[in-house]
Amino acid sequence: MQRWKAIIFNVSILLNCLLLFLLLFESRLTIPSWLQVTGRMHPLILHFPLVLIIVYAFAVIILPPHKTKDEVAYKNAVSLLLLIAAFTAVVTSLMGLFLSREEGYDPEALWWHKWGGVAIALFTLGWYAFHKQVQARKLLTLISSFFALLLIVFTGHIGAGITHGEDFLMAPMMKQQTTAPVLFADAEVYTHMVKPILQAKCISCHSNQKAKGELVMETEELLLKGGKNGKLWDTSAADLGLLLQRLHLSQEDKKHMPPKGKPQLTDDEIAILTYWIKKGSDFRLRVTDLPVGDTLQQIAAKQFSSTGNEVYDFAEADPAVVTKLNSVNRVVSVEAEGSPALAVNFFNRSLFNNGQIKELQKIKKQIVSLDLAKMPVEDADLKLIAEMENLRRLNLSFTNINGSGLGELKKLKFLHSIGLSGTKITAAHLEQLRSFPELKTVYVWNTAIAVNDIERLKQKIKAIDFVTGFKDDTTILKLTTPVLLNEEVFITDASIPLKLKHYIQGSVIRYTTDGTEPDSIHSPVFKGNEQVSSNTMIRAKAYKTGWISSDILDAYFYKSTFTPDTVVYLKPANKKYDDAQGKMLFDRLKAETNFQLGNWVAFRENRMECLFPFSKPVTMQSITLSVLVDVNSYIMPPQQIEVWGGDDAQRLKLLGRMSPEQPGKIMPSFMKGFECKFTAATVKYIKLIATPVGKLPAWHPGKGDKGWIFVDEVLLN
Repeated sequence: MQRWKAIIFNVSILLNCLLLFLLLFESRLTIPSWLQVTGRMHPLILHFPLVLIIVYAFAVIILPPHKTKDEVAYKNAVSLLLLIAAFTAVVTSLMGLFLSREEGYDPEALWWHKWGGVAIALFTLGWYAFHKQVQARKLLTLISSFFALLLIVFTGHIGAGITHGEDFLMAPMMKQQTTAPVLFADAEVYTHMVKPILQAKCISCHSNQKAKGELVMETEELLLKGGKNGKLWDTSAADLGLLLQRLHLSQEDKKHMPPKGKPQLTDDEIAILTYWIKKGSDFRLRVTDLPVGDTLQQIAAKQFSSTGNEVYDFAEADPAVVTKLNSVNRVVSVEAEGSPALAVNFFNRSLFNNGQIKELQKIKKQIVSLDLAKMPVEDADLKLIAEMENLRRLNLSFTNINGSGLGELKKLKFLHSIGLSGTKITAAHLEQLRSFPELKTVYVWNTAIAVNDIERLKQKIKAIDFVTGFKDDTTILKLTTPVLLNEEVFITDASIPLKLKHYIQGSVIRYTTDGTEPDSIHSPVFKGNEQVSSNTMIRAKAYKTGWISSDILDAYFYKSTFTPDTVVYLKPANKKYDDAQGKMLFDRLKAETNFQLGNWVAFRENRMECLFPFSKPVTMQSITLSVLVDVNSYIMPPQQIEVWGGDDAQRLKLLGRMSPEQPGKIMPSFMKGFECKFTAATVKYIKLIATPVGKLPAWHPGKGDKGWIFVDEVLLN
């Protein structure tokens, strides 16, 4: 047994030396595919050393060797346990190192987890080497055991965060930040069904920051306005207009929206947009206003909670009675599938009469929501409403009531919200609400009640929230960012017009072209006749008296005079981000900062080395390399750019060289063009060399590792 212990111990020392050697040269480490498989076994193996270390620590603390019957045998057993723990710990660390070379991990968390694993491997080996001396002293045993457990908890916590998400270990003990689910009865079709689709699938290309087709979809007003191709929908058209036309095109069609490669709409999402437009694209349409069995209502029933888990103790109404009560100006609908609760909504004031309220007596037990807004309801009608014993929500806004019959509603022991906006209600009448058992919210905006009286009521009746709407004459609003209307950012002719716009009337746009921040005094005012003729960075900002100035719009324009016959990659790009067709660098399609969406050519193991041949000589004096800078993802500007040219591909001479400025800290990702200028030369071949950063700087989470270059366009002028 001693011979085998010696062998395992020596192998453990050798593996720890190998681990340190690989860490020393980690930036040059390339993992073959068979070792990648080994690395992916890291999550499987890591539990063995952890369990062995924990068992050993508790064994020597709870049952010291001198307290056992056979001290020698016990010492041999626990020492073997620690030795196996040391061996499996270093094997696990090596596997983890191999796995860490794959992409997709948070660099900072990975760094801490990696060195935590290395610390466990080295500490466990040292612990075994001196275990006899440590066991001889109880204090040393306690300290070493505690330190080992601390290392395991720390490293395991970081590892769990990498695998399962940040704060995975402590998540059950942390207060969860959750938004309250939207109830079916409170859901609005646009706000809670349509708008989330537009935000998730459309806003990235149609916002104030980026307005493709002059279309901005951030507000209701801008949606109705449409873009340069017209309004988004037309209920008189067979296909319901432009929006749905583009959605139904083949993904291969350039006009299909969203563009190919971006998240597409699901069938339910397309159905929501279709039926909302068919119903007149009403921005205030509530789900409960929809007819029973309506497609939108059925989709909403799957999305929204029916009553916030409220259980009703009354039976379901006769479906035949419910159907009969539905009329041209009254809709009676089930709140959600499987619920006995009913919602009643009235519309079309001219068709209303109080007899229609009396007719609801047949289902008075099942009504939990009654919307009478804008109906000619009188205070006398409140006696009938008070018989709806399970009523939770009542909307009497903009009716004819004056408050004299409000006390009748005290009988409604479940009523928790009432709308009285736009009525002749007075503060004295609202005093009666103090005795309403479950009332929580009262809407009283657009009434004659003074602000002071509302504040007094809020102090006297603290259980009720009196909602008065927004009233303010001191808030200064902030302007939105100017909109860039140019769809093309590549200048192939002499120049292109600069198209900027702001949708707030009276606002002034000021801009710069030298990279500085625009100000309200010295920066030129955008007049609409400006032209862009070369590589230019436009920074624009909106100003208006009495408003806070907008955020800055950054826009880049690229001059592109020549297009080579082809591109020859003298050194291959990364396999995951290569240019299989040999056209990506000259397709005049700008990529996005999310490099996972494609249209990028990337280099890491090799430097970028490309040859651009021309069928006949061209006179050239600059090359611009359009690149992505994403510091968190190790994507940096090239360390050096060289341009070579000549008439013979085998005998080229150096035309120009530049060393782009490198970031000095973690920052948001952005795209930038690096222009290498040189003395004008007539050439048939151009060779471009861009060298990735060999070692990331000390401040970077991946310090010492290799950097990436991501290129989407090369511009020759």
